[in-house]
Amino acid sequence: MATLTELADLDSGVASSEATPESQTTAEETAKAVGKAVEAAAAQVSSAEEKEVSTLPEDGTGRGRDFDESFAERVWGLTEMFPECLRTGSANAVSSSVRLVKGAYDLSRQVVWIAVSTSILLFAPVMFEIERLNVEEMMKQDRNRLVLGPGSAMSGGPPAAPGLMPPPPTR
Repeated sequence: MATLTELADLDSGVASSEATPESQTTAEETAKAVGKAVEAAAAQVSSAEEKEVSTLPEDGTGRGRDFDESFAERVWGLTEMFPECLRTGSANAVSSSVRLVKGAYDLSRQVVWIAVSTSILLFAPVMFEIERLNVEEMMKQDRNRLVLGPGSAMSGGPPAAPGLMPPPPTR
């Protein structure tokens, strides 16, 4: 392969614009040398590509093995070694399991919604009524304390045990 320095050596050194017979022959030789250099470079590139292809391991089909497959593709390829009845049975079992889990999740959501909304509707009025009764009892004790004095609140009935509800007020 001719390099640029070799091609420069082939130059006649004529720098004028006049074309002499010697410079024409030198120009032809230079063009031939450049053509040979291009052909040699193209041959080296093609031989390098062949070397890259030939370094790949053969898989018996005459082609190099260059696979980019995912884990799922490899597992799917392994399914061919199992009988059809086993494949369909396992697919049915998986799909049934998925449906069962989804159904259980939907049912649990509905049960929780019904339980929470029912407890709020049933117990909220009772809790409000108990709170109203406690407030009325506290107002009654405050009124008695103002009218009868600070020590009179203790002289009423026996103190209620902690945790027990006071008796309902009489009207």
